Amino acid sequence: MPDNPTVRRSASVLEQLGTDIASGRYEGGEPFPTEAELMATYQVGRSTVREVISVLSGLGMLQATPRRGTIVTDRTQWNTLSRDVLRWLMHSKTHMPDILEAIDEARRIFEPASAALVAKRATRRQIIEIETAYAKMEDAAAQGNSEAAILADREFHFAILKATGNPILEAFDSALDTVLGLLFRVTASHMQNFRANLGNHLEILEAIRAGNAEAAELAMLKTIEFTSSKMKCAKLIGQEQRKEVKA
Repeated sequence: MPDNPTVRRSASVLEQLGTDIASGRYEGGEPFPTEAELMATYQVGRSTVREVISVLSGLGMLQATPRRGTIVTDRTQWNTLSRDVLRWLMHSKTHMPDILEAIDEARRIFEPASAALVAKRATRRQIIEIETAYAKMEDAAAQGNSEAAILADREFHFAILKATGNPILEAFDSALDTVLGLLFRVTASHMQNFRANLGNHLEILEAIRAGNAEAAELAMLKTIEFTSSKMKCAKLIGQEQRKEVKA
């Protein structure tokens, strides 16, 4: 597909405005810049501005009102299952800690239960897909390849969600892709952490192979708790480093 400058400009403006809204530059309930102001700021045409506003409105971040024009909505109205909204929130220093905590809670609720379901109902083909993802994790660990480790880790978890056969759970695949990429980057970028968590993943796989729902659920919970603990450690280290810089 040929490169389209108009599409690139729209994507660039959307990314900037989405990030600005998520970061709190435009507060909820406050008027959003007018079309003319946005056209002047980003040096784009009216059609581009309207397209971007339409997308942001569709994501629940903007709302047209009769007397006040377009306003920024409260975060509770945003479509946080959108990959774009999640990415913008993850780049926000204000919202990132809350989003990480929310994702951690959500994973603890549905991923162990998903693993249990898969242990009960997975087909041989679905188990092979999970096995293949795990094999890629082992290869990445052996090679010390962080990027391959991240991709394989995500593939493993998404293969399990897919194998549930539940369309609602499967929908979390794309919604969590951005966030899980960040979570796994923390463990996979430190290869000793990634290797240390391989055993938990193997326990999940073996429990699914054996059709042991309870063991699969517990192994998945252990896996999530390991990642959560490393995220907390990384957060604490970052806080200490910022204190040292300020001192």
